[in-house]
Amino acid sequence: MGNFTIEGFAAGCKQAMATAGASTAGATAGANVDAGASTAASVAARQPAARAYLEKTMAENDPADIIAVLDAAIPEGADIGEMIVHASPELTMLYARVPPRFQSGIHNHTVFACIGQLAGSEIGVAYERDPDGGGLRVKKQVSIKAGEVASLPADAIHHIENPNETTGSALHIYGGDFGAVMDQRSLWTTDGHAEIPFNFQALLGESIKAMKASGNQAGLDALVEAIPAVKPLVEG
Repeated sequence: MGNFTIEGFAAGCKQAMATAGASTAGATAGANVDAGASTAASVAARQPAARAYLEKTMAENDPADIIAVLDAAIPEGADIGEMIVHASPELTMLYARVPPRFQSGIHNHTVFACIGQLAGSEIGVAYERDPDGGGLRVKKQVSIKAGEVASLPADAIHHIENPNETTGSALHIYGGDFGAVMDQRSLWTTDGHAEIPFNFQALLGESIKAMKASGNQAGLDALVEAIPAVKPLVEG
């Protein structure tokens, strides 16, 4: 394995974010900027710093070494909620080991995200609220390949897809503690895009519904192979 460790990455990323935030706060302190705007600028500076640190880490380490460390940190057959490998007030790290042909349910995070694709590729479909109050409409679609990093703002609403016949691996980092914002997060139903409270099991359920709705049997089969515990949900 290379030099990558979960603890080392978390410490370095948090330091990079703290330094960027403090630098921005210092730059605005002497200007004619109110406290609220200064705080917002400081928070906004943290995402580019986190992205740059993730890009640097991926450039300096063999992706296979990063994947090996992340694989060792989660159990076989782990569900989505068990793929969190670090959580603290400033940072959540989630190892997205995405089964072939998988489609997720539509969800938000309420904190910024940076996605470092380690193997395979991922399609992200972003949504926006329909101004007529009719749920959601597609805003854009982005594809990210191995070696690339993508960013999502804190207010993003999206779903992800693995378009390949092989498992995708990515390190997702978030600018906050998922546990602390769980009751602020939302999920949107596959049928009708109704907004409902988020939890990881509900996300898994909506992911299954999305794959059934699109006739994605390959994705359903791969999901059962990756997470055997979901078989009753898939067959139900």
